[in-house]
Amino acid sequence: MSPAYYDGRMSRTSDRETIRLRQRIVLGILLLALFALAAYVVEAFTAVVVVAVFLYYAVRPIYRFLRRFDLGKRVRAALALVLFGVPFLVLLVYTISIVLIEAAQLVEQYGVQDQLVRSVLEADLGGIELSELEEAIAGASATAPLASFGTGLLGVLGMASSLVVQTMILVLLTYYMLIDGPRFVDWLLETFDRDGVLTEYVRAVDPELSATLFGNIVNIFVTAAVGIVVFTLYNLVAPSIVQVPFPALLGALAGIGSLVPVIGIKLVYVPVALALLARLVVEGDYSALLYVAGFVAVVGVLVDAIPDLVIRGLISGENTHTGLLIVAYIVGPAVFGLYGLFLAPILLVLLINAGLILVPYVVSGELPDTKQATLPEFAETPDPEGGPKSSPGDGPAGADRATGVSPHREP
Repeated sequence: MSPAYYDGRMSRTSDRETIRLRQRIVLGILLLALFALAAYVVEAFTAVVVVAVFLYYAVRPIYRFLRRFDLGKRVRAALALVLFGVPFLVLLVYTISIVLIEAAQLVEQYGVQDQLVRSVLEADLGGIELSELEEAIAGASATAPLASFGTGLLGVLGMASSLVVQTMILVLLTYYMLIDGPRFVDWLLETFDRDGVLTEYVRAVDPELSATLFGNIVNIFVTAAVGIVVFTLYNLVAPSIVQVPFPALLGALAGIGSLVPVIGIKLVYVPVALALLARLVVEGDYSALLYVAGFVAVVGVLVDAIPDLVIRGLISGENTHTGLLIVAYIVGPAVFGLYGLFLAPILLVLLINAGLILVPYVVSGELPDTKQATLPEFAETPDPEGGPKSSPGDGPAGADRATGVSPHREP
């Protein structure tokens, strides 16, 4: 063979590689554009996706519990959403509505809203007379009542339709995360995780999210619900002089206070009890002193001790610091809005476990010391429903606390 033949062959091979490289670049650009479009769509529904993740962890124990009744995955997912998800969302909306109503009553009672609006107007309007502005607004409102009503009606209809759409997306996301989530996670790990670091990361994150996100949120809402009921029932039997003001609002604050270690909701009911005692002293009427003592005893047992002992003992995280969780619950809503109550703890858990697992791998190229897998953990048992197989991660270290099942695989 002549040198010219080899040169021509090498040239053709180089041309083919160049064409393949160009195709890969074009496909890569298309892939980036596709991911950017998907990220844009997800960004528009960030709150729905975050709440769906929380709802997934909330209904997953029920979904797995129903397995013992030999039900299909789709039936179990639907039942789990109906038995827990829908009632929980209704209770959540009702609780938030009651709290907002009482908060509005509190603002109206003490005239905080008028003072705030007036201070803002006076600070920002400069030389414009406040009285002239009020007269102009009143005249505009009087001349266009029908337009205002139509605009308000359209706004309400728009909000209602948006709420319906977001609720449907939320339910569908949670439903398919239950039935197809484990298979999707297995595919990601088998495709992209050659060193096992992502498997170790998922194995650590999943039970921590289940305990931290679902556990602490459930602790908040259970404590708040019990507090609202106890405070309301107390007001039904107590004299007016020692009744608790704004019971729903104080019950919600009690739920938030349950995050504080050691002290807990004592930050709420102890000052309330002291305020009731101070009212008795000021009025010089000590006939209702027993009601205050009963209030402290009942709240201390039913709202403080029992939820803390029962719930926190069953659903407590191992790696997530309680103080950081409190900061996350405070900063999350302030930064991201209402859904930040769920998003901030998720980010906190991801960051903590990334520091424990991913950072050492990136720095040294080696996995951190973990529990050595035993031979039974490598036994592959097919899912009778056609789901993914069990894998090395399905052991006690990665099992769900409530069911003993691997956190990210459906056995």
